[in-house]
Amino acid sequence: VETFEGQVAGEIVWPPRGERGFGYDPIFQAIGHKQTFGEIDPDDKHAISHRAVAFRKMLDACFDPPDG
Repeated sequence: VETFEGQVAGEIVWPPRGERGFGYDPIFQAIGHKQTFGEIDPDDKHAISHRAVAFRKMLDACFDPPDG
C-alpha cells in the first residue's frame, strides 16, 4: 500500500470571503492567489488543492515507473 500527500501553502484571512466550497474555504487564500478558496471557481480550486497535488503524485507513481 502506498500513500500520497499534498499540501497547499497559504494564509488564513479575515473576514471570510466567498460562498463557495465548505469548511475553511472562505478563510483560506493560497499563496500567489488573490481570492480565497471560497471565491475561486471550483475547477480552479480543484486544480491547486492538496487533493490534486496528492492525485498527481499518485498518477506519476502509477504511470512513470522508476528506471531500473
